[in-house]
Amino acid sequence: MKFRVLFFVSLSMFACGTCQIKGVIHQYPFVVAELGSSVILPCSYSFDMIHTVSWFKQTVGKKPLLIAYSNHLSGGFIYQNGFDKVERYSFEVGTNFFNMSIINLKENDFTNYYCAVTFIRTIEFGEGTILLHSGKDSASEATVLQRPVFDRLHPGDSVSLQCSVISQICAGEYSVYWFRHSSEHSHPGLIYTRDNRSDQCMERSENGSSTRSCVYSLSQTELRSSDAGIYYCAVATCGKIHFGNGTKLIVEDLQFTWNPITVILATLNIMTMIVITILLIVIQKIHIRDTLNHPNNQWKQIVDTDALNQEETRIIYNQFINH
Repeated sequence: MKFRVLFFVSLSMFACGTCQIKGVIHQYPFVVAELGSSVILPCSYSFDMIHTVSWFKQTVGKKPLLIAYSNHLSGGFIYQNGFDKVERYSFEVGTNFFNMSIINLKENDFTNYYCAVTFIRTIEFGEGTILLHSGKDSASEATVLQRPVFDRLHPGDSVSLQCSVISQICAGEYSVYWFRHSSEHSHPGLIYTRDNRSDQCMERSENGSSTRSCVYSLSQTELRSSDAGIYYCAVATCGKIHFGNGTKLIVEDLQFTWNPITVILATLNIMTMIVITILLIVIQKIHIRDTLNHPNNQWKQIVDTDALNQEETRIIYNQFINH
């Protein structure tokens, strides 16, 4: 019996060494929280066969670090890499979810977190959750403005989205994120991120304070209908995250695009044809009804006409004989 189990496990490892496990991992693309607060990072999944589900933490420039994992359907979890000693990370385990909670947030908690599932030697990562820092510190206030797009766009076109940022100059990282929210997804998804570039910004000092003014662009080429949605520009500076008001992008499919004037004229033509058809039907019905209701009158008219013709013929004949 033991030999059979070992043989089956070995065979499964050999067969699935390069196979792809099929399923979906759902994570919020970003979560915004304040320093010292608490957050819950959800992770739900749908897979036919998995062995474990895990949470990883990835700080910029470093390898992903395993926080904890749970054997599928075990109901429990196991800490890794000393995260149990931090005493701020906890987990909620279910049949198809593995949610992570973090309390009393510190500066180094604001980074990327990935949920992953494994089957033997295959691992599948989710899209990740970015934990962003939000606050009310007036010294780090920033203004993020996005220009609207008024052009009528179609599949195959290109567009450049503009994002202008005015903020206080402070030490630390300065990053720009672009998110897209479409009707197909309930939460905005991260599509692009970049670090600050000095050649994009201008600095100036006024009344003893220094500000930075930057303009960022997101170029979209070969647009598809699925690229439609609201694009949000977000800037992380001075330990805070600031969002723009969003730019709505409408990509019209030419196959289903109608000119309003054409629609109105076509509607009027159809209505006119309907009215004419109804009138012809009514006239025809009236004619048939009159014919059915007065057949004797028509026959009497025919007979009277014939009698009149005979009388005229007789008078002409008599006149000819008398002469």
